[in-house]
Amino acid sequence: FLLILHWQPLLRMLLRTSPYLHEHSWASPPKDSNSRQNTVQKRTVHLLRHARHYFIQDGDVANGRKDVTAIEICDMVEDDLRTQKHTHAFYRGLIMLYLLMPTRCSSEFYLERMPFWYDCWTGLDRSPEIDFLWLVLFCRARKFLPFNKYDWGPIRRRLLTHSQYWLQIPIGGASMDSSFPRASNPRTRSCPSRLKAFIGSSSSYEDGIDFVAKVAKLLSLTIGINSPGIINSRTISEGTADVLRMLYFVTPYFNPSNIGTWTFTLGAFLHYFSYEICHRVGVAASVDKLNDLHPKLVENLLRVEPYLERVDIPPKELVLLLDALLPLCQQALYSKNSHVGRAGEAALVYLSQIDPVHVTPPFLDFALQALDISAVNLAHQAPAALSALTRLVQPSLRRQPSILLSRIPELLRLSLAGVDSNDQNKTIRTLILYRNLTSWIPIGSLTA
Repeated sequence: FLLILHWQPLLRMLLRTSPYLHEHSWASPPKDSNSRQNTVQKRTVHLLRHARHYFIQDGDVANGRKDVTAIEICDMVEDDLRTQKHTHAFYRGLIMLYLLMPTRCSSEFYLERMPFWYDCWTGLDRSPEIDFLWLVLFCRARKFLPFNKYDWGPIRRRLLTHSQYWLQIPIGGASMDSSFPRASNPRTRSCPSRLKAFIGSSSSYEDGIDFVAKVAKLLSLTIGINSPGIINSRTISEGTADVLRMLYFVTPYFNPSNIGTWTFTLGAFLHYFSYEICHRVGVAASVDKLNDLHPKLVENLLRVEPYLERVDIPPKELVLLLDALLPLCQQALYSKNSHVGRAGEAALVYLSQIDPVHVTPPFLDFALQALDISAVNLAHQAPAALSALTRLVQPSLRRQPSILLSRIPELLRLSLAGVDSNDQNKTIRTLILYRNLTSWIPIGSLTA
């Protein structure tokens, strides 16, 4: 059974649900409550986001026409994106692309549209809502663009240029000299709340998390990649060098005592960026294994998603990334912000899956030092150390069990003091560690 939908009826349904999207139309006075209207709108947006996967794309294959639906939708909003950059029509055109345009299009389609999209994106700055929609479209296009034909360098450099604004990192300060000029921060462009509802997020918190996730996805895409036609004489690629420079820049802001508006966003970025690195390594290993077993299948897969041809990260650059990210994970583990601490734990798990033999031993030893009663200067790190030990049990046992098994006696001796009736938080984390140990460590003879 093949489900095929047409996008025009769904567009008419969207305009009937939210007539204010069309500035030349009028609507009758509302007859329902605001909560009812918001519920209908959210369900309509949810329906459109899932229905776009079933739009027909090859409607006229005999005449060589591909990407029929995507071309029609892009042509419908092209004039608004080209000439209405400072109006709500520009945001409406982006909403149409976000909700209706199918993701799976040919490489030729994206190669033709990406330069125009990039010009539209750079023509309007400091608008988080509009930036997020463009990042979503770029993330959808990344799988279908071959690296030897499209240069991701300008997008990467713009992301890094605006990372201070997006990640809320403070730069500069006020001078004690009153004669020194003080420039106010640039104002941001915002969209009405009723238009933001079409993104589909339930809260501003979710909007911010999704935004950071898209930034991390695009930055990880260019790791190990040079611009097409440029011979790089350096030992590492342009993409990796730029990302490493950015990580070195934000390192001081990961200090556990350095708390501010930037703390949570940097923790979320560390979490998602580590996940994307781990994901790329896993996909590269899967493609190599699949190529050994079914080379014809991989050949067809690369024809559909050409980015898989360069998905692997050079080992030398992967080591540099681990050296830059692991200290940030260690700092985030002991952050005063509990959300950042959990993000550091998750990032550590992702990175330890890449190379558990070299990653887990130093972190296990550092966590055991925090549990030692003689380490007075590390006593406050005990709860975070217990959580880190819980996370590292499974990765250390998977590749080389002796990494953890040789440390089990000392671990049990030092963690026993964590069962404290006066400290509920530490007691809960200790019991979770014991539960994880008994779940993963085999009891008895393995040959029985």
